[in-house]
Amino acid sequence: MLKSMELKREIDELTASINGKINNQLEVTADEHAQLQALIDEYKSVKSAEDSAKKIIKGEKTMDKMEMKAALKSFLRGTKDELTEKYFDNAAGNNGAVTADGGALVPSELLGLAENNGVAADLRNICTVIPVSTRTGSVPTIDYGQTMVLTAFDENNAITEKKAAFASVPFTLASKGAIVPVSRELLWDANSDVLGVVGKLFNKVYMNTVNGAVLTAATTGLTAITAATAVAAIDKVKEAVIGLPLASAGKAHVVMNQATYAKLALAKDGTNNYLLARDANNATIPMIEGAQVIVCEAKDLANDTIVVGDFSAIYHVENPGLEIMSSEEAGFAKNSVLVRIIARFADINTYAGAFAKITISA
Repeated sequence: MLKSMELKREIDELTASINGKINNQLEVTADEHAQLQALIDEYKSVKSAEDSAKKIIKGEKTMDKMEMKAALKSFLRGTKDELTEKYFDNAAGNNGAVTADGGALVPSELLGLAENNGVAADLRNICTVIPVSTRTGSVPTIDYGQTMVLTAFDENNAITEKKAAFASVPFTLASKGAIVPVSRELLWDANSDVLGVVGKLFNKVYMNTVNGAVLTAATTGLTAITAATAVAAIDKVKEAVIGLPLASAGKAHVVMNQATYAKLALAKDGTNNYLLARDANNATIPMIEGAQVIVCEAKDLANDTIVVGDFSAIYHVENPGLEIMSSEEAGFAKNSVLVRIIARFADINTYAGAFAKITISA
C-alpha cells in the first residue's frame, strides 16, 4: 500500500475521533490537534514525493501524466506538433511498423474509475442497531398489548395479582467475510483511491447481506397474504398497515424490490387513473396508507413480495460492525495486496406481530 494512503487513513480516523469528541462536547487535547497537524504535514510531503516518482522519463527530459495526455489527444486527432513528434513519430507498433504504417504504439493510460450501481436502500437505517461486545446474548422484551386490567377491590382486602409476561429473544453473532486481491501496480498507477473503492464495494456487499438478513428475520414464521393482481396488492398493503398494532402502524414501512414497485406504481383503476398518489410532476409518491415505500434490490427480496411492518422491532446486533484490513505480506509472491472484510452480526425480530408479508400471484 502506498504510504500516502496509510497516512490518509490515519488522518481520517483521527479526524473522526476528534469530531466525535466535539459532537459529544468532550475536550479535545492540544496533543490531538498537534498529532493531526503532524499527520497532515507528513501526508503532503509523502504525496508530493510519490507524485514526483510517477513522472515518465523520456530521453533527457521528464514528462508528467498531464503532458502525456495532451500528446495522446493531439495524436488521436491527427494533429502533428512537438509532443506528437517526440512520442509517436518513431514509435514501433506491435508488428514492428512505424507510425506511417499505422502501427504506432499508443501509451496505455488508466483513467479515473467509473463507479456504477452503488448503495441503494440500507435497511439498517430503519432498524435498531445495537453494538455489543459478546458473540451471544439475548434481548428482553415485553408486549404492552398483553391482557392486564385494573381490578376493583374493597378496602383492607388484597388486590388480585396479575404477573406481567416478559420474554427474551436470544442472538448469536455469525462471522462472515471475504478476501479480494488488489494488484500493487493498480495501486500505483490508478488515479483513484483503490482501497477506498474496495471499501465501498465491501460496504455494498455488506449492505445487501444485511438487507437480506433483516427481511428474513421480519418474515420468518409469517403466513403470506396472497393478492391476485397488483391492484389487489395495493389494497392488501393498506389492510396490512391498518391491521398492525397501533403503535407499530404509525412507524410502518413498506419494502419491495424495483420490479414489484414498478407493478404497483403503474397499477390503474377502471377509469385509467393510477392508484398510487402522484406529485405535480406526475411521478409516483413512494407511500401507501401513510407508510413510506422503500425500494430495495432484487437480490434482497424476491419479485412480487412485499414486506410491511415496523422495522425498529428488528435489532441489528453487531460486533464490531464492518472491519476492513489489508496485508502486503500475504500477496507478496503475486505482487498484490490482499484486502479482507469481516462482519459479525445477527438480525433478530423482537416483535413478530409488527410485520405482514404480501405476495402477488400474477
